[in-house]
Amino acid sequence: MKVANLKSIITLALGLVLINFVTQVRAGAPTRIPAWFNDEIMSIIPGVSSNVVGVTNHAIATKVANPLYVVAGQEVSHILGVAAPGVAGYNPYWDIVIVTVLNGRNLTTDPFTSEDEILAAAEAGDVELDDTGFILLCQVVSR
Repeated sequence: MKVANLKSIITLALGLVLINFVTQVRAGAPTRIPAWFNDEIMSIIPGVSSNVVGVTNHAIATKVANPLYVVAGQEVSHILGVAAPGVAGYNPYWDIVIVTVLNGRNLTTDPFTSEDEILAAAEAGDVELDDTGFILLCQVVSR
C-alpha cells in the first residue's frame, strides 16, 4: 500500500473517530482521550465549532493552533505539542499531525511521549510528519 493511500485512510479514520466523539459530547457524555505531554499523561476533551473543525483557512485557528501528533500503533496515540494548561502558548486549537514510523520502532515498548522526541525522530529520518490540515477545538485537562 502506498504511503499516500495509508495517510488518506488514517485521515478518514480520524474523521470518523471525531464524529463519534462529537456525538457523545452532544449527548452530554464528553469523552476524555488520553494524550502525552512531556512524558505526562493528560486528557483532551474534543469539542465542536462549525467554523474550526476541518477548516484550514480559519484565520485565528490556523495562526495559533498547536500541533497534536497522532501515532498509530501505540496505546496512548496522541501527543500534545508546545503547550498544556498553565504553560505559555496554550490555547484550545490543535493542528492534527500524523506521525508515520519509518524505522520499525516498537511503539508498544518504546512509545513517543513528547513533542521533542517526535521532532528529534523526524530530524533523524525515523518518522515522517504529515500535517492533515484539520484544526480541532479541544480542551486539555490533567488526569
